[in-house]
Amino acid sequence: MNWSAALLGLVPWGLLIGTTTAATAPALAVQLRPIAATDGEIASVDIVIRWDASVATSGAREPLQLRMAHVVSNVDTVAREIVVAASDAQGELPLTVNDEGEDASAIRYWRSARAVTGALQIRYRAAIHNRLATRGAAPPFELRREGGGFSGAGVAFLLLPDVEIPHLLSVQWDLSALPAGARGVSSFGVGDTVLDVAAPPSRLARSFYMGGRVSLYPEDVRDRGFFAAWIGEPPFDARELMRWTEQLYARFDEFFAGDAALRYGVFLRRNLVNPGGGVGLQDSFVGTFDTGTDEADFRLTLTHEMFHTRSPYIANPPGLASQWFPEGLAVFYQRELPWRFGMISEDDFLNDLNFHAGRYFTNALGDAPFAEVPLRFWEDTRIRTIPYDRGSFYFANLDHRLRNRSERRRSLDDLVHEMRRRALAGQRLGLTDWEGLLRNELGEEEVGVYRAMLGGAWQIPDSSAFGPCFRRTTAMLRRYELGFEPKVLAEPRRIVRGLVPRSAAELAGLRNGDEILRPVGQDAIQGDQQRELELQIRRDGRDFSIRYLPRGESMSVWQWQRDPSVAATTCRAN
Repeated sequence: MNWSAALLGLVPWGLLIGTTTAATAPALAVQLRPIAATDGEIASVDIVIRWDASVATSGAREPLQLRMAHVVSNVDTVAREIVVAASDAQGELPLTVNDEGEDASAIRYWRSARAVTGALQIRYRAAIHNRLATRGAAPPFELRREGGGFSGAGVAFLLLPDVEIPHLLSVQWDLSALPAGARGVSSFGVGDTVLDVAAPPSRLARSFYMGGRVSLYPEDVRDRGFFAAWIGEPPFDARELMRWTEQLYARFDEFFAGDAALRYGVFLRRNLVNPGGGVGLQDSFVGTFDTGTDEADFRLTLTHEMFHTRSPYIANPPGLASQWFPEGLAVFYQRELPWRFGMISEDDFLNDLNFHAGRYFTNALGDAPFAEVPLRFWEDTRIRTIPYDRGSFYFANLDHRLRNRSERRRSLDDLVHEMRRRALAGQRLGLTDWEGLLRNELGEEEVGVYRAMLGGAWQIPDSSAFGPCFRRTTAMLRRYELGFEPKVLAEPRRIVRGLVPRSAAELAGLRNGDEILRPVGQDAIQGDQQRELELQIRRDGRDFSIRYLPRGESMSVWQWQRDPSVAATTCRAN
């Protein structure tokens, strides 16, 4: 699954309110010191945060407040286990700790008994456990170690002050406890870095960090432009793939009219549960792989996440309620742009299009209103994939209508550029902005089409919606059927219930009351008609595995194929 920053509450700062200079902003520096264990792997990270607290608070004589959520987007953070020490100009600063909220929504607060004087220093150690995600589907945020390196998103391990005023932010690395040749890399760049513009401390949370035995592309990373970092050995030529991605980045710069970030990073790491996906973060994204990751599919994941870092976001309503917008756009453009640029083949384009069409048109919940998505997003893959699939086919339809109405003078590109222009100008985008653009381009009827889509209307693109080279056809495919209550896989302890009689799961031997020992990634399996699901089961003190094809009834669904009557020279016409 490809997770957007908007979905995760990590909307890029510059897309919402712009940026300010750092000349007079208070400073906040994060220092990371990875600690190696006897086996050479990194066991923990010592973290020191130095903050001009008295400057940031204008000398207010108020107690300090720090915060970290227990769980972020289904990922356990280090909040429950870290022991925090703080000091300021007066010496040790005692902190009280308390939790507010319950379960996955709980937040831990650290508050001082007195006001902070002068500069504040916060110190703690974050252990790296390499636990599999206990709640199933989740973005690759958590701290992990492998191959002499570690990685993680700041939101999972950085304890930051509960303020949102712009700061001069910096990242520093202490690699003295690691072997020679160790590197520190973050979304800010390689090595010790200072952000060029002032931003709130939360930007550190929206960034990714990788340290230790890290591979780089290019080896001589510059202060500007593209770079990539990875840990471990991917099942593909990482340098060649990153060379392709760098070329894609340059084409994206053209598409978005040259407003590229000063730095732009790609991070790659292994994922044992749901590989092949990724998450877009601040001026960077994270892609994940395992031993079976297909390079052609992974190129589209990289395109998807790169699009997220430049794409406009609907901020009102926030989060999951508007997820169809960034995710639908990213799925539409993840094949459209590299195809337009001549960077993927016809087969690559069709494979991705038909994957999403097959997943969408066989989805038993595919007509659920988007209002239901936030309520069930984490508990059912069929709900979780609707914004991606329905959203992408809605945008394909809209693009087709725009091109036809304007005799190809207007397209979806124009609406995306206008939304982004407004966001960069500091406007907080809402659904009314989108409706206004639709009304201006295609009239009130188009607003009705859009609202019907939000309510669950099936989005069936015209045969020629993806250009002259492809035409619509049908195929017999089978619905995805897990075979038991989907919520089970999103619970910390996965006990099977609601087993469906005569389902593939029951026929394979699964029983109500069985405990599923390992988390299961379903989003990719849901779209793969041939891929089996493997469950690690514990029953009556005995551990064993069960494999089955999670499919139910067959049905005729829309797919696309190459039209042999169309010359290849006309296929990539924009």
